[in-house]
Amino acid sequence: MKLTERIDVKSHEMGLDGRLRCHRCGSIMVYEKYYGLEEQYWGWRCICCGDIIDKIILENRARC
Repeated sequence: MKLTERIDVKSHEMGLDGRLRCHRCGSIMVYEKYYGLEEQYWGWRCICCGDIIDKIILENRARC
C-alpha cells in the first residue's frame, strides 16, 4: 500500500460530525503511520480502546 493511499470506509462508520467511529466502542479514530519490519503503512486507531484497522486487516475480515 502506498503511503498516500487511504483506507476506504463505509458511510455508516462515520459519525454525525463526519469523523470515523470505532466499531467496538464508538469513540473517535485517528489516522496514523505504523512501521513494520520492512515497510511503513497507514491505519486507523481508536483513541479509547486502541483497536487498529488497516487495509490488510479489512481484507482478512472480508474473507471470513
